[in-house]
Amino acid sequence: MREKSKVCAVLVSYNPDLKELKSNLLLIINQVEKLFVVDNSERPLNIDEITNISSKIEWISVGRNKGIGAAQNLGIQSALKENFDSILILDQDSTPPQNMVEGLVTGISDLKGQGKNPACIGPEVYNKNTKEAYTPLLNKGVSFDSIYIEKDSMISSGTLIPTDAIREIGLMEEGLFIDLVDFEWCWRAKEIGYKCYVTKNVRMGHMVGQKNITIMGVYTLLVPSPIRHYYQFRNTILLMKRSYVPTYWKFRTVIERAIDMIAYPLFIYPRSNRLRYILKGLLDGLSGKKGKFIDDKN
Repeated sequence: MREKSKVCAVLVSYNPDLKELKSNLLLIINQVEKLFVVDNSERPLNIDEITNISSKIEWISVGRNKGIGAAQNLGIQSALKENFDSILILDQDSTPPQNMVEGLVTGISDLKGQGKNPACIGPEVYNKNTKEAYTPLLNKGVSFDSIYIEKDSMISSGTLIPTDAIREIGLMEEGLFIDLVDFEWCWRAKEIGYKCYVTKNVRMGHMVGQKNITIMGVYTLLVPSPIRHYYQFRNTILLMKRSYVPTYWKFRTVIERAIDMIAYPLFIYPRSNRLRYILKGLLDGLSGKKGKFIDDKN
C-alpha cells in the first residue's frame, strides 16, 4: 500500500475577493494537511471568515506587496520547516477540483516509478469563465503516455512540488516580482536535470489576465492591468540574457512583445498608460533593474 503523502498548500493572495477566496479554500482544505495563505495586500482585511474555516489554515500577512515570488517563498519556507513531502502552489482565483491533490500525488509517484525526475506536476488548466483549455502555440509539451505531458514551463498555480526537488532547485526568484517567476523556476529546474509535467487526470479552472479580447478575429490578447506590462516587458529582457532560457521562447516572445507593444496602446484602454508602462519596462530591463515598479513621477 502506498504511504500517504503529507501535502501542504501555499496560496498567495492580493486584495482578494474574500467570498471567492473562501469558496476556493473550502475546495482544497480537506485535501491537504495544512494551508498557508500568504497575503500581499496593502490594506487590512477582515479574515475571520477565512481563518475560521479550519485550524489547518495559517494566515501570513506580509503588510505590503512584495511580489508573488517573495510571497510564495514565505509559504514554501514555512512548509519546509514542517517537513511536508510536497507543496501545492495556488493563486487566489484558481478553482481546485475535488480530486486535485490525490491526482497530483499519484502523478508524482507514477513518474518517479518510471524513472523520471519531476520538479513539479500540474493540472490541465482551462479558462474558468469560457471553460476553454489554455493551449499555447508553442510549448504544447510532449505526451509520452496517455496521461502525462512533459512541459518546458508551466504556470505555478495548481502545481505540486516535491520538497526534495525545491530544496535542490531553489526558491522562486523574488527580483522578477510577478510575471515569468514560474517559467524561470521551471527552466532553472530543467537546467539541473528536472522535468515539469502535466497530468490529464486533473483539470483546474483559472484566469490569466482580467479578460480576453480578440483583435480583428485573429490575435487574442489576454488583458492585464496596465502595470503588468511593465513586468512583462522588463522581465522578458532580463530573461533573454540567460543561457538556460529556451531559444524558442526567446524568438516567440520577441514577436509577441512586438505585437503587444502596438496592439495594447492602440486597442486597449487606458492606451497611454499602457504605453508608459511598456516603455518603462523596456528601459529598466535593459538596465538590469529588478524588484517592484517605482513610479518616477512620484
